[in-house]
Amino acid sequence: MKDPRVPSDTVSGQATVCPFPLQQILERRQAAGYLGVPARRLWLLERIGGGPRPVRHQDGVLRYRRDELDRYSARQFERAGLPPEFLARYRRQREQAGYGGLDPFLDLASRDEMLGLYARSCSRVAIVVGMVLIVLSHTPLSRMVFHALHWRFA
Repeated sequence: MKDPRVPSDTVSGQATVCPFPLQQILERRQAAGYLGVPARRLWLLERIGGGPRPVRHQDGVLRYRRDELDRYSARQFERAGLPPEFLARYRRQREQAGYGGLDPFLDLASRDEMLGLYARSCSRVAIVVGMVLIVLSHTPLSRMVFHALHWRFA
């Protein structure tokens, strides 16, 4: 077995992602096409901490391992309560189609995951804002601001 070649421009002590011949690393647009979801959704999931786990390549660009994309699609099928036979059939159909176009199931599943993550983060923000309003509502400063705004817009 051959050892992976480490690029010559690598800084010592810094982690590198070495391309292995059997492990394919895809850019965001390629990964989105492989999954059958829009590239923007993959970017949004990446920003809010969902979706498949990306790896940072040497040039600083986030990329996706193909096996991680397969694990992500398997998790989505598991979340939906579908048996493993459906996943195998799905993968055969996607492969026969050349991984082209939007996949209705993963499009819906990734949208559901994204909305769930947004709802969780928005509810946390709403709770914090509500607590701040409760605390400030009983202080003289808030009464001054309220009266100043009321006088200005009245």
